[in-house]
Amino acid sequence: MSNNRIIRSFGGSHVLKDYLVSLFIAESMNPSKELYLISPFLSNSPLIENRHNQYTDVFPMIKSKSIYLSDILSTLAWKGMSVRIICDHEREETKPLIDSLYNQVEFRKLESNHDKGLVTSNVFVHGSMNFTYSGIFLNKESVRTTTDPSDVNGALIAFRQRWEEA
Repeated sequence: MSNNRIIRSFGGSHVLKDYLVSLFIAESMNPSKELYLISPFLSNSPLIENRHNQYTDVFPMIKSKSIYLSDILSTLAWKGMSVRIICDHEREETKPLIDSLYNQVEFRKLESNHDKGLVTSNVFVHGSMNFTYSGIFLNKESVRTTTDPSDVNGALIAFRQRWEEA
């Protein structure tokens, strides 16, 4: 059974963050072979509160009380997933994320990139959201998510092509 959904967030809403947390936890428990993340702007946003170490089994290397985007992507790479990110390397908010993931995931820059999305073998997410703190927590965003195999496979092919162009 496939699942298609549009998620809209409005400043202060946690719907989008909660969806991303669920997606990343599911991928951490059963990792896809590859993950492509395309976002012109990125930041190392805190996504999961781990005050009581309730996510220790899912993210065994993380000992902090907050789990950040870099922690999640690092864990996915550690579990064998090929993590590839296309972003703008020169953005000040992006540099800390790149530094924290150095030699763990692959980064490339695509000139004139306006695409935004994430795809794995299981899910395709795309829409207006940059993977930044503002995009996840503050801005009015709309993303479409699907697990339809045809849409996911088409997106994987397109994202692989974008990776080769970068």
